[in-house]
Amino acid sequence: MKRYLLAVILLLGLLLRVTSLDKYPVGFTPDESSFGYDAYSLLKTGKDQWGKSFPLTLESAGDFKSPLYAYLTIPSIGLLGLNKVATRLPNALSGTLAIYVTFLLTRLVSKSYGKYLGLSETPSKALKNIGIGNIEYVAAFLLAISPWHIMMSRGAFEANLTTFFLPLAIYLFLKGLNNPKYFTYSVILAGLNIFSYHSAKLITPLVFIFALVIFRKEVFRNFGKYHKISIFIALIFAAAFFWTLMSGSSTRILDVSIFKLSLMEASSERIKAINMGMDPFTGRLFFNKFVMGLRHFTANYVSYFSPQYYFFQGPAEATYGMIPGRGVLYWFELPLLLGFFLFITKARVNKLFKLILFWFFIAPIPAALSLGPGYAANRAVIQLPSIQILLAFGLLQVVNYIADFKYKKLVYVSYIFASTLIFIYFLLDYFLVSPQKSSKDMLYGSLKAAQWLNTNAQSKQIIVSRTLSEPNIFIAFANRMEPSSYQKYAKEWNYRKLGLGWVDQMPKWELENYVFGDIDLLKYGKEEGIVMAGKPEEFKNIIPDHVIYYPNGDPAIYIVQTPLK
Repeated sequence: MKRYLLAVILLLGLLLRVTSLDKYPVGFTPDESSFGYDAYSLLKTGKDQWGKSFPLTLESAGDFKSPLYAYLTIPSIGLLGLNKVATRLPNALSGTLAIYVTFLLTRLVSKSYGKYLGLSETPSKALKNIGIGNIEYVAAFLLAISPWHIMMSRGAFEANLTTFFLPLAIYLFLKGLNNPKYFTYSVILAGLNIFSYHSAKLITPLVFIFALVIFRKEVFRNFGKYHKISIFIALIFAAAFFWTLMSGSSTRILDVSIFKLSLMEASSERIKAINMGMDPFTGRLFFNKFVMGLRHFTANYVSYFSPQYYFFQGPAEATYGMIPGRGVLYWFELPLLLGFFLFITKARVNKLFKLILFWFFIAPIPAALSLGPGYAANRAVIQLPSIQILLAFGLLQVVNYIADFKYKKLVYVSYIFASTLIFIYFLLDYFLVSPQKSSKDMLYGSLKAAQWLNTNAQSKQIIVSRTLSEPNIFIAFANRMEPSSYQKYAKEWNYRKLGLGWVDQMPKWELENYVFGDIDLLKYGKEEGIVMAGKPEEFKNIIPDHVIYYPNGDPAIYIVQTPLK
């Protein structure tokens, strides 16, 4: 029966992540297109879109992405071709596998407890008495239906890879305490995780340093060949990581750091204070980038544990297929969260649980260190599935609390009924309502416009507005452009020499018969046989030849042929 229960949970998780993968999340971002095309380019030439052989950093549009997602996408691109499903599929599959890893890791933590403090039975027996089964099934189920994880698993969002690689690396590390050969596998997965997303570059080393400290006796007991192999592999990954920092990936980290803004803010506040009578030394002491940065960091960090983030507002942006205005947790998980906090005040927290707690509490640090509107669910997703494991333990406390209720069966039935309604409401919100909400943030229409141009205007000169955000990568993706040709043109895009941070900040760049830049109606309007694509506001008082519409019916992109009408 247990085997079937796990299979049902995994099947549910898979269906929630792969159903209509080409349609939801709505739109297709330049980041997704870039990962897909980089995988296509690596498959065809062994080089990324910039012509670099098997890189450890993907330059992309100037944001220097971590490369793991592109490499994992090569098999699906090879099997299914360059399309949306093939590009998104690796994330959906790794998200499903993360459910199974959560099951394994939770079982390991649960077994380490024996009798649960406050209950007369072990955790598993306590849950069996109300028909739930072992605690690991609860954690796996919570991740399977997690709105945060479902939304992050459905796009080509590289941040989500860490929800599979990090817990699996931790699980194998814990297995290695009894069988050192697992340390080798753990180090490999932890090393790969560092190349999954920028947040993982900080959190992964911290988690494993903490693990080594609290399990130092167990780790270094009977030091042998597997320990030496693991250290050697770790040094290789560390060297590769530091090399990537020197070769460009640190650029992105510095660009989004709160300390970049804090320097300007500190200068402004210091000038105001001095003008009001404060001496310069004191002003510099109280208003510098580190003090201001620490202030911002503290406020940001605390916000990732707030009710607003978990239950009310949720992510601040819809750029990762998220739904602003919807918390990253369900309301029915609130009692479990309260139960978890009660649990850690009562239980004797052992080493395994301390490791999960440490992971949970440090996970928002990269997000808190970053610029933006806050509540960056993509940067904080590394907190998963630690929170599901903790919620599962919180359920134990809830079960213990209501064990003596006279009408406890009614409480269970009511809770399950309410939870089911809340889950159904999320599905309706995601599949029916969110396309109306998030289409603009997900740059809906850009890929459709590129596909239309490829089919209907390939033999003509085409002007594409740079306001469409990295339009060159949409063109390459839609056209399945030969990577060797793309790489040749990319070498001419000297945006960094111009002191720019992004390709689409250049005034003009070319790719085969496409020219990217500003829409100049005076320059091109009277010429014959030119096709232009851009936002509606760039074609005022012009009748378009073709219109790409948002799901709500608003025009997204105009395509116009000259001479103008």
